[in-house]
Amino acid sequence: MLIELWERLRGYDKWIEAVAAVVSGDKLRREFGLPGRRRESQFSSDLLMWRDQQGEARYGVFVNQDTSPLFQLLEGEKISIRYNPSSPNHFYNRAHFQSWVVFIAKTVVAIVIGGGFIVWRIWRIFETRGR
Repeated sequence: MLIELWERLRGYDKWIEAVAAVVSGDKLRREFGLPGRRRESQFSSDLLMWRDQQGEARYGVFVNQDTSPLFQLLEGEKISIRYNPSSPNHFYNRAHFQSWVVFIAKTVVAIVIGGGFIVWRIWRIFETRGR
């Protein structure tokens, strides 16, 4: 499968497996007195918290678009991740990665279709003027 090949090429298969809990970005901002979100968007950012092999708490931000299955995760829910042993705050989650691949692919398809339509319309305008 392509995703497994990608994971091997990137070295994610050698990263350490862990279970991470979702920590609300809004809650963390309140606890640390950080400014709130300025505007709403189709994206959501939350934090994951996990413990490394030494038991130290590690955090990582993840950003999701509203069509991602991870967008619906609630505070305290757990997901499986892999983290980089040489840089324990860097993590990888297959579902998160796949949701971004789908989002980017849909964006590219929309741009190609929209651009193709514009080119076709311009071609039709010039074609009818030439008659």
